[in-house]
Amino acid sequence: MLEQLQEDIKQYNDKKEIFDRLNPEDIELAYDLAKECLLLADRWNEIMLNSAKYCTLIDTKKTSFENWAYHKYRILMTMHEFSRVVWRQGKEEYKNGFINE
Repeated sequence: MLEQLQEDIKQYNDKKEIFDRLNPEDIELAYDLAKECLLLADRWNEIMLNSAKYCTLIDTKKTSFENWAYHKYRILMTMHEFSRVVWRQGKEEYKNGFINE
């Protein structure tokens, strides 16, 4: 169970690094990132649900662990929403570029 949590943390950090490099012209990356962040946010929601189990394994307070996991969840949802906006704006600009030609 702890190995899976370590993998989840690694995936979270990987998505944050990708998000940091995201630029408005890279709409395919934004689309993929939006999907992946949503899936990972669902996983962090599941981690919050099972926080009592994790707390016994890592010997920490449940409230602290839940707050930590919720913060990761909210960051992922924010990255999902922002990436989705970048993708949608890029898609519209791409579509409008063909209309104006």
